[in-house]
Amino acid sequence: MKLAFKITFFLFVVNVSLAFGQYADSSAISALRKSIRYDGVIKAKWEASANDGSMRFNIRNSRLGIRGDVSEYVSYRVQMEFSNEGVFAPLDLFGVLKPTNRLSISLGQLSIPFENQYIISPSEMMFANRAFVGKFFTLGTRDIGAVVRYDFPLNAFPLEGEIGIFNGGRINNPQWTKRPSYAARLIAGRMDGFRTSAKLYHYTGETIEMMLWGADVHYANRRLRLEAEIMSRTAHTTSPDLFGTYIQGTYIFNLNAPKMFHSICPTFRWDAMGYNVIDSGLDVNRLTFGINFGLDLKPFDSTLRINYEQYFVRNGYFPEFDNRDRHVSDNKATIELLIRF
Repeated sequence: MKLAFKITFFLFVVNVSLAFGQYADSSAISALRKSIRYDGVIKAKWEASANDGSMRFNIRNSRLGIRGDVSEYVSYRVQMEFSNEGVFAPLDLFGVLKPTNRLSISLGQLSIPFENQYIISPSEMMFANRAFVGKFFTLGTRDIGAVVRYDFPLNAFPLEGEIGIFNGGRINNPQWTKRPSYAARLIAGRMDGFRTSAKLYHYTGETIEMMLWGADVHYANRRLRLEAEIMSRTAHTTSPDLFGTYIQGTYIFNLNAPKMFHSICPTFRWDAMGYNVIDSGLDVNRLTFGINFGLDLKPFDSTLRINYEQYFVRNGYFPEFDNRDRHVSDNKATIELLIRF
């Protein structure tokens, strides 16, 4: 009942705003209403542990969002999460100033320019579960702060720079600080072709300080998609250095006479992480095999996926799995329905 009320209330507020615009005799308000774009995602899945035979159904995510342009120079983004493993929270809450076509300044609660959206975003992930570098390295993917983006005028090979400064209190926590966190990233290329980036993130919380850096490569064409990344974390206050990496890919087989499914996509990922890997090697390896069925719900892009994860954990224990679901490192099968709208 609480979840239904929250969703209903959110939709009510949006629709009241739209209805108000209908009675305003203003071309500016009319243009504002037309600029509003809705989006959402629902991830529902069934998981079964191969270790002890237990299972569960889970609504991993159910998100609703709106974005739009107030004017040529101002835009906004609002997104709510209604069921992040039982947590209701506002995610994106920010405005954007665009002084020029190449420069934008975002202020509010927004994503930290460090991790790739195609690794951490529920609507863009290739697999049911995130790669290690998207789950265990940072303390969160969003914070309250400001991000400046600039697109360099290189048409042959696009280049984009991002710099952000944040409170360090992470999501929904506007804390005071004398030592803000900061992040920077340089991205070259396009998602429909070759893309690479290098990035760093210095997090300074009340009790934790850490420096992260990473680099990644991505290649995609009409059928093939390949990605690889490395990430390193140096914690100045608690745990030893942590290193992680992954390689993942998929190939799209389009169906000639699509009905419910328009494509079948086998997927594969190897990811790993470990402490002090130069001296002791990787502590955890995981192989993920999957097959994604593209649902013919045009113009929406939705997926039914089947995954199997096999873990290889040295000595059967790894500290980063602490304070997580006790089945987090179980070998498991997952069937997931991802609906995007």
